[in-house]
Amino acid sequence: MAPSSRKNTVNRALNLALYLVMCWLIGTGLLMWARLPPGSGGGQRPRGEHAGRATAEVLGLSRHAWGDLHLYAGLTFVALGVAHLWLNRLWLQKIAASNRAWPLWGGLALGAAIIVVLVLLPVRSG
Repeated sequence: MAPSSRKNTVNRALNLALYLVMCWLIGTGLLMWARLPPGSGGGQRPRGEHAGRATAEVLGLSRHAWGDLHLYAGLTFVALGVAHLWLNRLWLQKIAASNRAWPLWGGLALGAAIIVVLVLLPVRSG
């Protein structure tokens, strides 16, 4: 198998994996939003005055469990996305950035800045 043919096969598999994980993310997000909204049980059995209330579940999984699956899919999506960008780095440099380095590095820096700002936002507990 020629190197470009192998790259094309890997790229197609990566694109398919990105699409399927994105569909999973959309599906689990909508499931939690529409079918298991906040207050629907959250994965813990109600105690006290709510002890008789059942915890909502879909396929035997609570909102909390679906949230965990959603998180792991999100992390998988990020890893696949980074791999996709790495595999297509020459296209990004030549076509998307018109063979100039600053648009490519500027876009990467802006994305990294968004991540850092969101991670460092203060947490308030109340």
